[in-house]
Order: sequence, then C-alpha cells, then structure tokens
Amino acid sequence: MIIKIRQGEIDYFSHIVKKYSGKINKLVTAKLFNKTDVDDLLQNIFLKFYKAIYRFDLNKPVLPYLYQIAKNELKMYYRSHRQSLPLSEELKDEEKDLIMIDDLDNYLKGLSKDQQTVLELLVDGFDHQEIARKLNKPVNTIKTLVRRARLKIKSIHEKNRR
Repeated sequence: MIIKIRQGEIDYFSHIVKKYSGKINKLVTAKLFNKTDVDDLLQNIFLKFYKAIYRFDLNKPVLPYLYQIAKNELKMYYRSHRQSLPLSEELKDEEKDLIMIDDLDNYLKGLSKDQQTVLELLVDGFDHQEIARKLNKPVNTIKTLVRRARLKIKSIHEKNRR
C-alpha cells in the first residue's frame, strides 16, 4: 500500500488512516487532558506520516512509526500549552489579593516552606535581591520559587472557585 502511495495513488492513504486511527486515537486520548484537541492532533500525526512516506522503511511495521510520531506530537502539544508566568519583581494585584485573603492557610499549605517564606517576604515589600541575600540563595533560585509558588496558588485558587 505504501508503494502505491509513493507512486502517486494517494487514495490508498485513507486505508492507512482507517486502519490505524483507532489505535492512535486511543493513545492520544489517554495522554491528552483537553479532549477537544484530539482530532487536531490525529490530523497532524497522519499528515506528518504522509509527508515522511518516502523516508519510511518498507521493511518495518507502520504502527510503531505512527506511535513515535504521536509521542512527538504530544510532546510538542504540551510544550506549546505549557503555563508560563512572568518573573517580575512585584506581585500582580490579583496575586496580592490571593495572598491577602482570609483563608491564607489553604493557599500556603500547598507550598513548600521556601516558597511560603519567599512569598511572605515579597508581600512585606522585599525585592528578589534582598530576599536572596536574606535567605542566602541565588537570585535565580528566588525567582524560580516565586514562579512555582504563583503557579500553585493559581491552581489552588481555580480549584477552590469550582
């Protein structure tokens, strides 16, 4: 079938899609949290396979090759959807509100001791350099602690709102 596709009979590619889409769909669905993106990923996987059809080794089975493409597409998907936060010196107003709320203990429980300490110092008005000196840690470590704490607080806050 792959030989026919290479010879320009692209209608045969639909047979490959029909034959393997169920198994690839199961893999992608199991690994993906946002189920609405499954169809897009499946389309990308088979498109990548189609583009690489001339490099495909005819002596090897198709399914493992498709699984590898699927794994790579999932990695790329998660990289592009990774949550990121700025490492600015000041907490945003909404983050100050989160930290200043009455139920502060619920938010701090999920944080490490270092993250709690760094956030408390930030709220007290210290900047990253001052906190680094005070805790005898590199500035980049302080920034990382702040970023991770922000992500955890945001996650906890979103769970509590539901």
